[in-house]
Amino acid sequence: MKQVQSYLEFGSQSGNKRKPYDIRYGQEAYEFLMVARYLKDIMCYRAGDIGNVYHKEDLLDNIKKYTALLACKKNQDNLTFYEIGSSLMGVIDSLEYIDKRVNKLNFKNILFVGVDNSKMMNFAAAPLHNNYKLKLFEKVKNLKSDLFFAKGVSLLYSIKNEEEFCNILKNSKISIFDYTFSLKGKLETFVGTGKYVTYLSLKKFKDILKDKNKSLILTESKRKYNLDKGLMTYECTYGDKATVKKYLSQLEKISLIFKKELSIKR
Repeated sequence: MKQVQSYLEFGSQSGNKRKPYDIRYGQEAYEFLMVARYLKDIMCYRAGDIGNVYHKEDLLDNIKKYTALLACKKNQDNLTFYEIGSSLMGVIDSLEYIDKRVNKLNFKNILFVGVDNSKMMNFAAAPLHNNYKLKLFEKVKNLKSDLFFAKGVSLLYSIKNEEEFCNILKNSKISIFDYTFSLKGKLETFVGTGKYVTYLSLKKFKDILKDKNKSLILTESKRKYNLDKGLMTYECTYGDKATVKKYLSQLEKISLIFKKELSIKR
């Protein structure tokens, strides 16, 4: 299996001629690019400049997080949010942006737990959010949470077997994530970023999570990712039946508050 290495090049261009001044490889290349990109997103959320957030779907993802935390809330905001692939913990800034319009959560009382394999990301995340309760790790932890959230790419890098992933999901009241499953057996390979990833078996995943007291909702993503290779991406929701029901009943209402922002074209 041939390994792929990522790189980042900075330089100048005159006509068709390019002159590189600096080139970085591997993890350093990733950090040099992504720390800046995520920092820009934080700046956009703090300034209310949603149109310049990098990913179009980012606001909707954060509305889902906000709604799920609200579904877990009882009398107080003493909740635990757990994210794999937490980068600069920019979730806090996006949730604060949403709360300016909804005004139902106090994020100073919420424990934000993040896992990111980048020391640079974790190093920067803490001072950017020094007024909040944070726990940051470089390796995946199996711990209790109210809301677990992750984007599929981070999970592909971090999770190596179905049991490990399902135990994390079982330890949360509600989990929201997207994931590219193997429709055959577990598949391990390299991707374009140079990272070694694992695609878990959909059948084994579903078998482990069978529970009459839990809800598992799998919705095929619009991104039909490598279906010819036996892979399919799903938008996933899993958790206690009552919490999932409450979350779904509130999601559309809160999304409507941001109808204008969600319709912004990129």
